Amino acid sequence: MVTLLFAAAALAAPAPRPHAVPVAAPHIEVRVDSAQSRIIVTAGPFRLPAMDAHMDMSNMAPSEVMPFAWPVDGYLRGFNVRMRNAAGDSLPHEILHHLIGVNFDRRQLVYPAVERLFGWGAETEPVELPSSMGVPMHIGEKLGMYAMFHNETGKDIDAAYLEVTLLYTPSKDHDVLTVMPFYVDVNNHIGGVTTFDVPPGKSSHSYQFELPIAGRLVGIGGHIHDYGSSLELEDASTGKVLARLKARRDHDGHVEGVGRFIFGFNSDALRLQAHHPYRVVAEYDNPTTETFKDGGMGHINGAFVPDDDTAWPKLDLADPLVKRDIATLPIMSDMNAHLAGAASHGHKPNDAHAGSSAGNAGMRDMPMSDMPNMKADHGQHDPKTDSTRSPDHP
Repeated sequence: MVTLLFAAAALAAPAPRPHAVPVAAPHIEVRVDSAQSRIIVTAGPFRLPAMDAHMDMSNMAPSEVMPFAWPVDGYLRGFNVRMRNAAGDSLPHEILHHLIGVNFDRRQLVYPAVERLFGWGAETEPVELPSSMGVPMHIGEKLGMYAMFHNETGKDIDAAYLEVTLLYTPSKDHDVLTVMPFYVDVNNHIGGVTTFDVPPGKSSHSYQFELPIAGRLVGIGGHIHDYGSSLELEDASTGKVLARLKARRDHDGHVEGVGRFIFGFNSDALRLQAHHPYRVVAEYDNPTTETFKDGGMGHINGAFVPDDDTAWPKLDLADPLVKRDIATLPIMSDMNAHLAGAASHGHKPNDAHAGSSAGNAGMRDMPMSDMPNMKADHGQHDPKTDSTRSPDHP
């Protein structure tokens, strides 16, 4: 779940709508199951027209942002997503290309944009952290989620429902280690698209970045499109590869999954310095003779533990880039008006560290979408064979 928060968080802007689209304003239901410490968010119905295989992103069917409020005081520690019909039967998971959860009350670490709290891709598996870890959340925080659908079943689906299960640990009487989302994209343009063309043969895209605060990465995962071969996190000053996530592909180059890696929870965690150059790289290998327009994407997601959680960058709703980020989301007009009003009245979003317990000092940054379930014992980790890290990390 370390990557759970950002598996599909790469698309920050809506794609042009196809002629047939899902219902614009689906009904949203939020139910709290306190006995199981889970929140079930259901949205629908969506009408999903049949689409051709291998369509580019601009032809997929997007939803608008579906707003809801976080209903409990507690820590987000995992999630699962499924598509179902009105009878409750599961639909093919491939019809949901990606889902992004947004927290409109907190800023991202790397970018001056609202937090991408969780993400789901077609290749994502359920994510679950131990109950002793989680992302701090507070009753009433303004959340939203938006999805991109790609129905390749060969027939229209008249009534599809999106069901998102969010696992949480209550704040009361629990000593929880705080983690926060980490997300960095190879082609992120705030207010713009993150996709890029994939030409024949081998190609790569990269992005150099710095962090405003120091800390440690507990684990990472990633998201990459068909013909992608790997994602790398590098030290840009030395060129040293800090971690490499390999894509699992079929014989035609279609991506079936992306590697994940848990560095560790204590001294094994990967240290990242403030104001030091790092680079994320997406490698592609297209075996065809065709260039796939806007067919590429690549980002790394993870769980980051800042050295000083009070130094987490604040969300400034008056920042032009934050405004652009919100304005270009496929967002419902009522939430746009609400956020504009909050900015004009000097609303101060919750700080990332607010409400954390004394046990949170060691860890507090984590996304959750491309990581395997973590061991309850923080001393254990089970790295995947399709992921590697530098053997002499700092």
